[in-house]
Amino acid sequence: MITLTRLLSLATLPTITQMLDMTTIFAMFGNVGSVVGVVIMNKYIVAVDAFNFMIFLSFTHFVFTYLGCSVLLHLGFFNYKPAPIRGVLPVALGSLGSVAFMNLNLAHNSVGFYQLSKLACIPVTIALERAFYGKTVPGPVLVTLIPITIGVGIATVNDVSVNLVGTAFAALAVLFTSLAQIFTSTYQKQLDCDALQLLYHSSPLIAAGSFLMIPFFDNVRYLVQTSFSLSLLNHVLSSCVLALGVNISNYLVLGKTSPLTYQVLGHLKTILILVLGFVVFKYKSNARAVVGILIALGGVIAYTELKRRMSLQQGGRAGMSSSHSGLRRGFEGLSYSKVAADEEIPDGEIGGAGRLELMGAMKV
Repeated sequence: MITLTRLLSLATLPTITQMLDMTTIFAMFGNVGSVVGVVIMNKYIVAVDAFNFMIFLSFTHFVFTYLGCSVLLHLGFFNYKPAPIRGVLPVALGSLGSVAFMNLNLAHNSVGFYQLSKLACIPVTIALERAFYGKTVPGPVLVTLIPITIGVGIATVNDVSVNLVGTAFAALAVLFTSLAQIFTSTYQKQLDCDALQLLYHSSPLIAAGSFLMIPFFDNVRYLVQTSFSLSLLNHVLSSCVLALGVNISNYLVLGKTSPLTYQVLGHLKTILILVLGFVVFKYKSNARAVVGILIALGGVIAYTELKRRMSLQQGGRAGMSSSHSGLRRGFEGLSYSKVAADEEIPDGEIGGAGRLELMGAMKV
């Protein structure tokens, strides 16, 4: 039987909704849903519509994202805030480098090595943040990352063939992907921009860069000859709408959390895409993939629970610090009030700032 004391103790515990910003929770769920949706839609466009021009599709995504942000700005969903080009350019270049080298990584390596290289983003992100920003990851958090990495590796990595050129492209892809996520998170805070404000400035730069990369990655001759049927246009438009959700939620999650949490969320999306591949595209499942998915899910759950507990502990310490600070201010106020009441201090011995300090203390 639950006693009154037990109920009271439960009532005083912070709930998850109190601990987490609801915007962050919404962004995380929205990010997972939109990324899985855009991947499935792009696969459908390639497999069914035979439209295999991924850089051109990325170009349309960022053009649509800029137009979408412009509409949201006009409707008052966010306020315009100027941002210097030197603060936005690293975000754009990081994103462009990630797109370019990830495509080269896939083109010059086996799918297995490509998937394996993506797993390196977590340790590279940790190393870069430690080297440039002095950020460290607690030991228990590092432990939870092990089953996530191993599980996703078991589920996704099959054939692995290595070559010098492909390895170089893979290393650059991992570096630029990690930098893009770190820059998006860091510069959003440094520029004091919210997700939509930064995306409004960066999306046209990324769109322009993607347009310049089209001749290097897509077959322009075949692209020009492509007949855009109504069905294909609907699918591309659907992909663009989902990409808008991806880009907004990406910036929201990176601005509200950290690049490492974003990486863990990325592996969760990989797991969901694998599961949907089995269900939607009828890919053959095997015991190895299922075991890998379960191991990775266990790691994601452990990471989430550990971060939740750490957040609760930090919130508790912050609350205690605030209480102690309030008590200290109260005692100081009583002390100043006692001085003001018990001692007759000539006006000439107290400057203007000192007089205001005493008046403020007496009000406490």
